[in-house]
Amino acid sequence: MSLTASVVIITYARPDYVRTCLEHLGRLSTAPREIVVVDASPDDRTITLVAEEFPDVRLVRNELGPGTMPESRQLGYAATDGDVIAFIDDDAFVDPDWLDQLLAPYEDPSVVAVGGRALNGIEGEETSGLGEIGRLLPDGRLTGNFAADPGRVIEVDHLLGANMSFRRSALDAIGGIRGNYPGTCLCEESDISLRLGKAGGRLVFQPRAIVRHVAAPYTSGGKRFDRRYLYYARRNHLMLLVRVFGWRDPLVRRYALTTLRDQSEYLRVFVRRLGPRHSDGRPRRVSKRLLAPVVLTRSLAELAGLLAGVPAAIRATRSDRQGGSR
Repeated sequence: MSLTASVVIITYARPDYVRTCLEHLGRLSTAPREIVVVDASPDDRTITLVAEEFPDVRLVRNELGPGTMPESRQLGYAATDGDVIAFIDDDAFVDPDWLDQLLAPYEDPSVVAVGGRALNGIEGEETSGLGEIGRLLPDGRLTGNFAADPGRVIEVDHLLGANMSFRRSALDAIGGIRGNYPGTCLCEESDISLRLGKAGGRLVFQPRAIVRHVAAPYTSGGKRFDRRYLYYARRNHLMLLVRVFGWRDPLVRRYALTTLRDQSEYLRVFVRRLGPRHSDGRPRRVSKRLLAPVVLTRSLAELAGLLAGVPAAIRATRSDRQGGSR
């Protein structure tokens, strides 16, 4: 029996991207069972867009607002009934055969999750990181490289939120999708993946299931890789490892030590920028040298995030035990 698929788009205040995303979904070779847009926007623009231009698409409101992407995923999961639930971001535009390619690996009943490539239009991205796509490393870090093309379906440890899918029965078995990944919502999709892997399921990367990821501007505050981003990257990552593997797992300690070692790079950049000359011999202006300490604020953001991850993990694990994380 062929599997049915539900597609869920998560969005916040980006109606123009939602329109383009839905237009691409309308060109799929095989249509999904249903398409649901989960909207946490502070206004009605996306609601109006979907109602007027895409009447066959269902819209679900997330009243919690910004920084609640995993909660939006849970709402989408709860509102659909396909055998497979596929998630894409509002700025990820699918190829016509995307859904067919995404569903193919599910013919193997041991496969509980399938993700695909997210192309960013960067030269050489198809070969960058080929040996480390979607891995959980021994030091607790997670690799990405989801634009790389290994030429075949491969097993991975986690998937990219912009292009991932899950077998519904497997999600049911782990209790659905957990929330409490605030701020920039980093690591929330990895929580789902790592829990499924820990439960014994197989996660695979299907390079033929392609979306074009245009990386739309943040609308919930900040920019990619700014200090706020760095803070939540460390905070949420530590919390993720504790929630999935527990405080005693070596991954938690190794990740903390890796974070501390990583700060030496900021110090090297700081010292280099204090120098009177650039690497090519050109003189460096005094005003630029006086600004050198600014780079250390990025280190402070990461260290603050790591420290904040400790009480965040305590609260999250307590909530998980009480069944209040969703």
